[in-house]
This record gives sequence, structure tokens and C-alpha cells, in this order.
Amino acid sequence: MSVRTLSRRCAVLTAVLVAAALALPVGPAAARETDTSAKSFLSGIYQSYVGNSTQAAKGVALDSPEAVKRYFSHGLASVILEDGDAVARPGVGLVLGSDPFVGRDAWDIADLKIDVKEAGPAKAVGTVSFSNFGKPESVTVELMKVGTAWRVSEIKWGPLTLRGLYKTKWQASRPQAALDPAAMK
Repeated sequence: MSVRTLSRRCAVLTAVLVAAALALPVGPAAARETDTSAKSFLSGIYQSYVGNSTQAAKGVALDSPEAVKRYFSHGLASVILEDGDAVARPGVGLVLGSDPFVGRDAWDIADLKIDVKEAGPAKAVGTVSFSNFGKPESVTVELMKVGTAWRVSEIKWGPLTLRGLYKTKWQASRPQAALDPAAMK
């Protein structure tokens, strides 16, 4: 093999390696995509809430079934999507009238802190603390691993829970006679 051929091969190999390196994602967005920890999942959600909701901090858009399924467990996503479908019927409103991740329809979030504790091989509980319009607030987020990805299985804002709100709606929509054990005899 001549020196000229060897030089050409080295140049081609170098160009291929440089192109491959440039094609790799870099920066914080790439870190979120490649880091599969529960804390990274929650950080990816809550970083979009830092600031004022009327300005740049728009939160997470849950504007399609795919978006809902990207963040929530199968069971919770199904209930949320069913609620959205019910709104199309006259006289029916959404159960959740605010953003599920912060429990409010407006926010001005600062001092974000996220603490995650593993609760088993495929479960974790995150405590998200922040100040909202200058007042301290906390949200507890239960997570479950689906494949290699984390999904929200429950959100708690103080005494209220996301599943609890949907359960209350379901119970309210059932005729009382159907819930009365004496009526079943």
C-alpha cells in the first residue's frame, strides 16, 4: 500500500469520525434524553415551569394523546384522556381545571428543588418544592418505570390527589341507587 493511499484512508476515516461526533446530541437537552433517572424525568418536567406562566414558563403542553402518554402511566393517561373526551358532551367540564404538575392555572415559580427517593426497582417518589408567587409549595409525584422510561402514576397537592379527583367525578356520575348495597338485593 502506498503512502498516498494510506493518507487518503486516514483522511476519510478522520472525516467520518468528525461527522459522527458532530451528529451526537450535546447540551442539557441531550442529557435529559440519555439520562433515564427518575430525577431527570421530573427535572425535565418542572424546569419548564420556572418563571411566570403568562410569560416564558408555559409548563408542559398536554395537548395530544401522545403528550399525555409520554408523561403519565397507562392507567392515569387513560383517565385523563377519557376526561378530555367527555368535555365534548354538553354540560360536562374537565375534572382538572388547572395544570396537573403544579395544581394551579397560573404560576410564578422560583427556588425549584427536586428530591427523589427510590421506592422499589420500578417505583420512585419525588418531592418537588418551589415558591409560587413568593409562597412555598410542595407537590408529591409518584413515579413508575415503564420499560426504560419513567411515568407519573399519581400527583398529590396537599390533601388532594389527581386520581382522587377523577374517582370523585366517577362516583358523582353514578346513580346513588347503583351504589346502595340494599338496592342490589
